[in-house]
Amino acid sequence: MNSVNHKIPPAFTDEVYAALEKFDRRIYFHWDLTQDILKVNTSTPDTSYDLPELLSDASTQLWLAELIHPEDVFRLRLYLHSIFHRPPRYANGTRNHSCKLRLYGRKQHSYVWSEIHIITYFDGHRPVAAFGNIRNIQAQKLWQQRIEQEASHDKLTGLLNKDATQTQISTVLSTMSPQHDQAALLLIDADGFKNINDSFGHLFGDAVLTDIGKAIEHNFRQSDLKGRVGGDEFVVFLPNSSDVNIIKIRCEQLLTQLKRDYTNGDSSLPFSVSIGISQYPEHGITYTNLFKHADRALYESKSMGRSRYTIYQNSLFGSNQSTSQRNPDAFADLQQKAFNDNMIECIFMLLYETNSPETTTELSIGMFGKRFNLDRVSIDGFDHDTNQYTNRYEWLSPRAVSLRQQNHEENIADLITAHNNLVLSQYKPTPYGVMSICPDSSVLEAKYQAEAQTMGLKSFAHCLISHGTDTLGCVGFESSQPQEFSQEIISSLSIFSVILGNILLPHDSDASIKQENEHLRDILNHMQEMIYIVDKITMKPLYYNQAIRQLVSSSSNQYPCYHLFHNRDSLCPDCPVRKLSGEGSEYIDTTLDNWIAGTPVHTRACNLCWGDEKSQPLAMVVQEPF
Repeated sequence: MNSVNHKIPPAFTDEVYAALEKFDRRIYFHWDLTQDILKVNTSTPDTSYDLPELLSDASTQLWLAELIHPEDVFRLRLYLHSIFHRPPRYANGTRNHSCKLRLYGRKQHSYVWSEIHIITYFDGHRPVAAFGNIRNIQAQKLWQQRIEQEASHDKLTGLLNKDATQTQISTVLSTMSPQHDQAALLLIDADGFKNINDSFGHLFGDAVLTDIGKAIEHNFRQSDLKGRVGGDEFVVFLPNSSDVNIIKIRCEQLLTQLKRDYTNGDSSLPFSVSIGISQYPEHGITYTNLFKHADRALYESKSMGRSRYTIYQNSLFGSNQSTSQRNPDAFADLQQKAFNDNMIECIFMLLYETNSPETTTELSIGMFGKRFNLDRVSIDGFDHDTNQYTNRYEWLSPRAVSLRQQNHEENIADLITAHNNLVLSQYKPTPYGVMSICPDSSVLEAKYQAEAQTMGLKSFAHCLISHGTDTLGCVGFESSQPQEFSQEIISSLSIFSVILGNILLPHDSDASIKQENEHLRDILNHMQEMIYIVDKITMKPLYYNQAIRQLVSSSSNQYPCYHLFHNRDSLCPDCPVRKLSGEGSEYIDTTLDNWIAGTPVHTRACNLCWGDEKSQPLAMVVQEPF
């Protein structure tokens, strides 16, 4: 056995730590926040970076000298804002931050992806020093980007694939405001592609699709999201697009560029594309609704002769004239006027036009806020399992404080809990429903004052949302100024809670019934007995299990069961269904002729409550197998 000629550490030692740090090539820094001086320890340098050892006015020079990539400077601003404007809740504490950004590299005009960890120390509530390290993750990031590129892009056209298209557009939409932002979604579909693919072959067809992808890529902005969502179907999402004329110009250019005849030998076939357009927020604030309305507009383009574009027409807000430029405020002004004139009619018209309870709710809370000069309008859902309220929708004025956890870097769970306790403490029955009304929070108990001050909550009116006997949550109007809530405001709040509880908000009980029905159908389908469900009045079957579906056609339920199963023109003499009481739970046993072989078979019947048809008198009939 060879002898060991060097000492092996029995555990982690300074030597081991030093070797690991050298291997990991971390760079350490100290930031004196009182003098704004940044010192970088380059004793174990990473030669990829070109960072100064000493940097004065660091908070300014880091971005002025472009030591941080311009697209990542916002992370520096977030850090500085969090330590100077959102100090720790308790004095003399520390705060940890981590982020990934690009730092200036040694190669000209190059940046290196880096992971940074910072510990900030506070003297009282004043930040005084920060210590941190920098780790080079360039190779890891490039590999990750390559994998993400392959996973999210269509290999043929290079555009986003279907899943990535929906995900990325949905992500952008989630950051937009229906009150301030405009965007457009274009659905582009090839005309005559099937004929070309069938006549000229799939390789030729692939080349055509590649040409479409290139034309879309070159015709729209780099910031626009472009994807292939079907065989010959493409989507382009244009954020920050308030000028309809520019959208039309882009569409006309694409139509012109792609209108052509494809020739292969002696064969020649025409080719073009058609486009359907929907607009945010008029036609929806989710990808699903924007896509649905763009699809309807695309159908119009196809039916009107193809090789054209159509903007979805929404009667509530008027049609988009081809020669006019949309005023960014015109939609909001028109919408708000309709709401002020007739709140209920406007909400139901929104629901009809958008076909989306979510869109209707999002737009409605903003209109309530503007109508009554509020600072925060919120809808919280109630979880019966945890007995907790969680925010689902929120509209804010510029003065308001958000109570959504995702809008804050720090944990605000305590603040949310305090807010909910404050509102719950004031609930009581009123002629308008169960409400929590406080015209001036300064007169409340002392234990609520600190949180109310932090939230800028001076007055509020909340109303419980119910569906039958179930509590679904609450809707609240809040203001940063004390105010007496007028009868109009209280009445509007009450009406809105009724609309939410019965129409706009999904009901867990309904979903539970549907889930139970699916489970019941699955059980019945796996039973060997012949099982069917009939309307007790018409005697027509509404459902067959799998054992029967194998023997009858899908259109057979237009006949009564006695005709379909027993070849009769009238009720069976010993029909068990007719012997059932109105809503009793009894089973009726009898013997009927087998509906195929004609031999007697044991048959049972009972009343049934079947989910969505629970108001309809139904019965389930079970016949033994033959």
